[in-house]
Formats: sequence, structure tokens, C-alpha cells
Amino acid sequence: MNSANPAHILIVDDNPYNLELLSRRLIRRGYRTTCVENGEQALAKIFEGGVDLVLLDIMMPGMNGMEVLAQARERHSKTALPIIMVTSKGESEDVVDALNHGANDYVVKPVDFPVALARIQTQLSQKQEFDNSKTRHAQGWMSFEEGEQFGPYAIKAKIGQGAMGAVYKVHDPSLDRVVALKVILPGHDLSPAQIERFNREARAIAKIKHPNIVAVYQIGDTPQYFYTMDFIEGCNLSQMIKKQPLTPKQAADVCRKIASALDTAHDRGVIHRDLKPSNIMIDAQGEPHLTDFGLAKMESEEEQLTRTGDVLGTPEYMAPEQIDPSCGEVDARSDIYSLGAIFYEMMTGHMPFTGTPIRVLWQKLNQTPQPPRAINASISESLEIICLKAMAKDKNERYQTALALERAIAEVL
Repeated sequence: MNSANPAHILIVDDNPYNLELLSRRLIRRGYRTTCVENGEQALAKIFEGGVDLVLLDIMMPGMNGMEVLAQARERHSKTALPIIMVTSKGESEDVVDALNHGANDYVVKPVDFPVALARIQTQLSQKQEFDNSKTRHAQGWMSFEEGEQFGPYAIKAKIGQGAMGAVYKVHDPSLDRVVALKVILPGHDLSPAQIERFNREARAIAKIKHPNIVAVYQIGDTPQYFYTMDFIEGCNLSQMIKKQPLTPKQAADVCRKIASALDTAHDRGVIHRDLKPSNIMIDAQGEPHLTDFGLAKMESEEEQLTRTGDVLGTPEYMAPEQIDPSCGEVDARSDIYSLGAIFYEMMTGHMPFTGTPIRVLWQKLNQTPQPPRAINASISESLEIICLKAMAKDKNERYQTALALERAIAEVL
């Protein structure tokens, strides 16, 4: 994107005056623009391709801007297609909601054009860096293909990829078995804290030996930072729940085994801090396996990788103390709360609290969830009591250890 190839900006607003004004000013600055007046037209242009940035109104007849944002994010990441909301909705809750659902930035009408322009230029600059990284990716710098070698490991398939790394199914010749390889991809300029977070995840898992926690086999930094672990053939718990809720007995069995895994982790001084269904893999035999210790805290180490006040975790499964420090420090009982929320979802097919992320966080601190039996009458009173006790707002009223939760479930089963 330069003077020879100016950035293409899509402007979406149901007010013709706003469209014309923004378009004229951006064209004067050397940009190309396309103007549309509703959400359906906006999605058509986005899916057609060739758009570098979107200025998106929220309040429009028919499909509103938040619906456009949600569908656009199903195909394009925030770095691939920056979307800036331009709207008269200026309440803090509106801003947080939009940012949590994938908006890159937020501009409140009436538009202060110099400020808006600076934000547009910032987003386009970040997109340019992303596009340059895609070029390196196309040249083979940032990924590995089936049949390639990563050190001694033969790449069989890519399992998934995140912002800075990927997980591959590989063959380990030293073990003569298939394992999962998690690796930081080349081409990323990582901070020491990011590298340490990756390494501490491997160390956290390696410290724990339990049949319901993935095992780590090797940790290294050549040719890139990596570690290998169990390869689980199956699906994650989130995918399983979406198909249909588990029976109360099935849910209790999964919860009991993950509680046992947590008890071992806590005994080794490791707090997971990001328990959620997508971090629990279910193998072909129906056995659960706890994964993804990327936010784990090891009690023997100083907590230096996050700033005071940072909120870590996934809103729907976070304990109140992970949201509000006045509720107490995050400890092993925070994992117990998260497991209680997962237990609730397994039995009912519903999360305990729903809505926008900011709404969920508020409910966590101020409301109690609907009793599970009000949603699924087949849940026994004993299991409901266990679930709600695990999710008590006051952590002193929860099960004080994962072992106590495991034993409570075992008695019912």
C-alpha cells in the first residue's frame, strides 16, 4: 500500500451525508474508497476481497454493524482485515463489546477526522506488516508442510495455528510414535516474556504426570522453540457439547477425572487459570485430557509475565477473583470454580452466564446462575449441589481442594 497502490477503504453507513463526507476526505489523503449503505452490501464487498480496511457503522436498518463484524471475523482475522467501528454509540459498554467481538478500534461520531485518520493509518501500518509476513509465509519461512522435517520430526499434518505458533502431528523416530509438536513459527519477533510464557507452558505440563493430562516428551529451541507432547486422536469437549449435552453421569465422570488431574497439578504447584471445554480433549475411548497450560501459574515462580490488573482467562469460565482482585488472590480454588462452570455446561448444554463478555463478567460478580435442574430435570439433586458448590462466588465456600471435589463426585457415582 503506497502512492502507486493506495489502500482501499470500505465505508459502511446508512447516512449518505456521512458516506460522502468521509469518502471525500479520505480520497484527498490518497486513499481509494467504496461506500455502501447497509450490512448486506458491506459483507458482499468484504467477501469479494480487495478491501484493506473497513469503517463500519453499528446502527443500521436490517443487518447492523455488530452482525457484519461477527460474520467478517469468521473469514478474516483482525490483522488481515482491520475494522474500525464509526458510530454514535459512545457508552463504555458499547466500546468494550465491539472490541471483544473483533473490532480493531472505535471512533465516536461526530468524527474528529485528524484523530480518525491517525487510527486508520495505524491499522493500515499493522496490516502492511501482516501482509509482509504472509509473503514470507508463502516463501516457506513461517510454516511446515506434510513431508518436511523439523529437526528429527517428520511433519504429517498441521493440527492448528495461533498468532505466533502452530501445532503439528509428527512422527518421533526416537519413540517410533506419533506425537504433537507445538512450535513458535519463524518470522516472529517475540519479546522475552512471550518466549518465557511458551517455555513455562512446557515446563508446567512436564512437571505433572497424570493419565488425564497430556504428557510432554521433549523441550527445545532448535531450529525454533518447541516442545512435543501426547497426540490425542479425538475432539475437544466444546465440540462434543455442541453436538449434544452429556448425560449427567457422563458429565460427572469427565468432571471427576479432570478434578483428579487438577489435584495432581495443584500438588505440583501448578494452577491452570484457563480451564474451558476447548482445553479438554476427549480421545476415541471417551477419556478426557487436560491441555493448554499457556496461562498456568507455578507457585514456586514469581509472577512477572503479566501486569497488575490484567484479566487472564476466558470470561465464561473465570472465577470472580480472576475478574476482581477484591475477591481475593487467584489460587487452586479458581480452577475449581472453572471446572464447576464446565460441569454445569456439560449437564445443561448452556453456560452458567451468557451475553457480551462485559455482561458475563458483571453477572459473575453480582448474580447466581440458574440451577442446573431447572434446565435439565434428569440431573440429580446431589450433582446439582456439587456443581453449585464448586461455583460458589466466595472461594472459601467452594471445595477447598480438587481432591475434595473428585471424592464428592465419586460418592455420587
